[in-house]
Amino acid sequence: MCHFVVTPPILVAMNKKAFQIRLPESASQVRSEQSDFRGDEQAAADRDDLETLSLVVSRASNAILIMDASGVIQWTNDAFSKLSGYEPAEAVGCMLNDLVFGPSTDANTRQQINKTLVAGGELTTDVLQYRCDGTTLWVECKLIPVNDDNGKLSRWIVIESDVTRRRQTEEALVAAKKSAEASSRSKSEFLANMSHEIRTPLNAILGMTELALTTELSREQRDYIQTVKTSADALLDLLNDVLDITKIEAGKMEIEEVDFNLAEVVRETTKALAVRAHEKGLELAVHMPMTIPHELSGDPTRIRQVLFNLIGNAIKFTSAGEIVVDVQEQWQTEDEVCMQFSVSDTGIGIPKQRLQKIFDAFTQVDSSMARRFGGSGLGLTITSKLVRLMNGRLWVQSSEGKGSSFYFTLTLGLASTQDRSLDKHRWPLTSQEQISDLAVENLEGKRVLIVDDNATNRKILNEMLGHWGLKTTLCDGAAAALKELESASRGEVAFDLVILDAMMPVVDGFQLAEMMQQRPDLQAGTVMMLSSADRPNSTNRCKQMGIESYLVKPVSASALLEAIVNTLATGTHASARAESAHADCVSPRDPQFLQAVEKPLRILLVDDHEPNRKLVESILKRRGHDVRSECDGEAAISACQSESFDVVLMDVQMPGRDGLSATQAIRENEANTGQHSPIIALTAHALKGDREKCLAAGMDSYLAKPIHAADLVSLVEQLGRGETKASCEDTRLSTSQRCDAFSIGSALERMGGELDLLKEHIGYVINDMPQLMQMMTDAIEQSEPRRLEIAAHRMKSLVSSYDHAEARELAQQIEQDAKQGRIEEARDRIEALCPLVETFTLAVDEYLQAN
Repeated sequence: MCHFVVTPPILVAMNKKAFQIRLPESASQVRSEQSDFRGDEQAAADRDDLETLSLVVSRASNAILIMDASGVIQWTNDAFSKLSGYEPAEAVGCMLNDLVFGPSTDANTRQQINKTLVAGGELTTDVLQYRCDGTTLWVECKLIPVNDDNGKLSRWIVIESDVTRRRQTEEALVAAKKSAEASSRSKSEFLANMSHEIRTPLNAILGMTELALTTELSREQRDYIQTVKTSADALLDLLNDVLDITKIEAGKMEIEEVDFNLAEVVRETTKALAVRAHEKGLELAVHMPMTIPHELSGDPTRIRQVLFNLIGNAIKFTSAGEIVVDVQEQWQTEDEVCMQFSVSDTGIGIPKQRLQKIFDAFTQVDSSMARRFGGSGLGLTITSKLVRLMNGRLWVQSSEGKGSSFYFTLTLGLASTQDRSLDKHRWPLTSQEQISDLAVENLEGKRVLIVDDNATNRKILNEMLGHWGLKTTLCDGAAAALKELESASRGEVAFDLVILDAMMPVVDGFQLAEMMQQRPDLQAGTVMMLSSADRPNSTNRCKQMGIESYLVKPVSASALLEAIVNTLATGTHASARAESAHADCVSPRDPQFLQAVEKPLRILLVDDHEPNRKLVESILKRRGHDVRSECDGEAAISACQSESFDVVLMDVQMPGRDGLSATQAIRENEANTGQHSPIIALTAHALKGDREKCLAAGMDSYLAKPIHAADLVSLVEQLGRGETKASCEDTRLSTSQRCDAFSIGSALERMGGELDLLKEHIGYVINDMPQLMQMMTDAIEQSEPRRLEIAAHRMKSLVSSYDHAEARELAQQIEQDAKQGRIEEARDRIEALCPLVETFTLAVDEYLQAN
């Protein structure tokens, strides 16, 4: 078999050596001929290599063309003929552009190839190429220049590959991507619209159920409506989550850039969640170093939302222990600062294999989470997306059964109002009003005793007070505190201030305060009370015991410093005022308070926060007053122009037109009519200077939030009747209501004679006691002494309010058994406690129904 190889002209040109065979004439000629013979061998080898290379090029699967320096085709291989449909004789002598390009060939690609042929250099690009029959296909075209020994362009090698299938796949993927994006946008817009549409009737459901709950209902009816409200609240939360995530996915979530106070954002967020944490018996603590920047630029609303989601999640999945929010500075430049936030809990933790999936939409650690804890599974997804929108980073560290820590970092601008030269005495605590330098400097060297069973809280308080120059002594309970007080008294170096945690095991803060008052040998100084639960009767108990100040944890630096400055500036020893600590006015829940007044007042209430409006309306309407409510300053101005009011209650901070501006406008209008309606400022800020600001704006008086009903009624009726002094009587409910084993009267007395508070507390008893009994039983079955200790401690607190000595003793013994790991002994005591609790619950329930 013979193979005929058509050698490409370029290869033939490289093999033009002639071979001649002649006889040698001399030795030198022999040597020359030997050399020629070796040259002939090399030439033959080169020729073999070139013929082999020619064969490979001719038979290659890729289309190969050889063109001269101007782009005229000189040779093509078989693959090119198959690819293009042009035979070699048809292709040779043609320009590449004229042969294979057509009307649909991309003009930019043709221009790019032409420029390359002129300028030289390699080029690889995809080209829509035309075949001989007019059909098209996609090829990857590679142009390779060949230079001669002098570096001058001598010819071109062109290699083409059929990439039609690849291009079709890519185009299909692009089309699918565009279709998916369009579908996603449509879905997001649909969900957003539907969320809004559903929200409208849902708001009506919530509003009507809330109104229904304020009417006279049987217990069964109240349970039904309360269930409706709870379910509607859960549905509204889900809708809010869906709306947020669809806004983000649709690209409609915008990040603001405004100046804000970081301390205020953290304080407001934790304050909103503190009640939920305290209901579960959790400590919620906030650690913010005193030296970090405070006036920043960014999106405070989204930062608050991220913190709210993370803290709320921590509360949801933590049954005992603590939740700590920590804010640290990572780095700072002239214009920016990087802040790292962390939310750590002692909850159930997350398995390692689920750590990344928890940020996916509709995902929880396992399928039972939604049933056990509720929620849509969107919270962390929204949080993650919000952090990314703010160019931050979110991650989590967790161990199953040992809790979780969520971290996120944000780079924020330094606000233009940032003062870089602040020392410890001038650390800005709020954006509203600063406590004077002198007042803070006067604190330096004061001795403070901190009593708190939680180590994190002690650390945070110690850092805050140390920053202001106070000297602190830390104690984890009543026993250690009494020893420190005794030692200080003997050394005649008394503590200037004692800060007590209200909720401590064994001996709580109030009990410790009573022990201190009963010890005249102890120089205890001024007492402040901190609590992780804002109980309705706690303020009254503080007043009765002469305790200067009562703050709810987590305590912000601003609130703590203000309380310490005011307490030490005006404070005296607690026992000096204990005898005169009873309220000066009628309790809002005394029978006398519940009676309608003889002359009702016409009152305008202006507040943008609906719960505040409802609370004030309820208090005043119970007295028989006529209340009109508005939610912004403009509406208040219009109302005062259209009718006259005996009293106006004006919230200071409102969106749009605030209370101060509205008051000024009302006073300007009154200047023309000669009328004057007393205006009372309602504000959450009670710092130095706020009262002066309100009076300067034309307000007549000032009432700080949270609003106490007695103060509200007294002030409104004084100003409404034109009185300048309070005229109150000390009327107290009889506390003779008794049962054999316990005393409802004692509980009523502890609550300052406020019957509604007693009813509310009985509601807690009826609801919580069966759960606490079940919690203790489960803790024993699952060998969880800490959980048993917590349940027993709560049970002891409930029954102690009613002087139920037997139940209290059993609960205390169970608590001690749990601490010492005596599970089986606790089991016997629970069996003894169970009938006592059942009898007690039935008795207080009957009392509630009768009253």
